Amino acid sequence: MTGTPEYTEAICQHCEGAGCVYCDKKGKVLVKSPARKCRHCGGECCIYCGYTGWEDVKGKYD
Repeated sequence: MTGTPEYTEAICQHCEGAGCVYCDKKGKVLVKSPARKCRHCGGECCIYCGYTGWEDVKGKYD
């Protein structure tokens, strides 16, 4: 399908891959390719990145 974003796995910055509530205890999140650190916090985790540290995290209903 044209226009569908490509996603890649990135290690959750909040738990550093250990698994937490922000990554559904998986240690990784899906983000739009190419993976980029959150522009608001620089990967330090904030409300804008859902506390994962990444830009464009795939939502539950995406």
